[in-house]
Amino acid sequence: MSDGAETMSYHIPGEDIDISDLIAQTRTVTLPEVRRPELVMIMAGGLGQRMMPLTKEVPKPMLPIVGAPMLEHIIAQMIGQGFCRFVFSIRHFSDQIVDHFGNGERWGVDISYIEEPHRLGTGGSLAYLDERPDMPFIVANADLLTDLDYRKVLAFHDASSAVTMCTRQAEFQVPYGVVETISDRVLSVTEKPTQSVSISAGMYAVSPELIDLIEKGERIDMPDLIQRAIETGRSVRSMPISDRWVDVGRRDIFQRVLENLGDTRD
Repeated sequence: MSDGAETMSYHIPGEDIDISDLIAQTRTVTLPEVRRPELVMIMAGGLGQRMMPLTKEVPKPMLPIVGAPMLEHIIAQMIGQGFCRFVFSIRHFSDQIVDHFGNGERWGVDISYIEEPHRLGTGGSLAYLDERPDMPFIVANADLLTDLDYRKVLAFHDASSAVTMCTRQAEFQVPYGVVETISDRVLSVTEKPTQSVSISAGMYAVSPELIDLIEKGERIDMPDLIQRAIETGRSVRSMPISDRWVDVGRRDIFQRVLENLGDTRD
């Protein structure tokens, strides 16, 4: 073992994939003739603490990538798939988001807003929807660039389930030798092994019944809400995805994306 502090390293396949074509589509996206009836709710109210100081005066979803806010790139992919009904849950510098997106008419879609009265996490604002959806709908974080086809997520989702989570594989390297034992008997020792786990991709198909598990005004994140659904006997499904997927809500990844796209700034 080295004298310095050991840290756990990890890798999420897909983080280093070229997404230049996804970004290019933002300026040319058009709503197809076949329009989806399902609602899309974007959780855009966070403080963006992982992105400081970039988010000191700008909300994370409005950070620019090649001339357009990251949130515009995100909804452009959805618009291209026929989704036209959006609700943005907002709080931090929310006026900047509303000023840019307005009611969505520039893209031929409808955008409305939930102004969070206080920090509600990534799940709490579901309780503030003006109208309860009458069919499963999409919930997604506002810092994920992906070419995932959300139509396939809805097709995979079973309406009898409370929620379907999109999941990805992440690989973690343990910085120590891992010992497998039975009682005081050592069965094996593996030096700094790499382990693979499923992680939440921050994108969900949600049945309206999930809203019933939230007390209005409660702060709760989606993983905790899903755990509550499990504990109360609801069915929860997992949809493994291998699509391109980049968490631009992390400053190091955001900067890497800009560098790969040739978007340099002072």
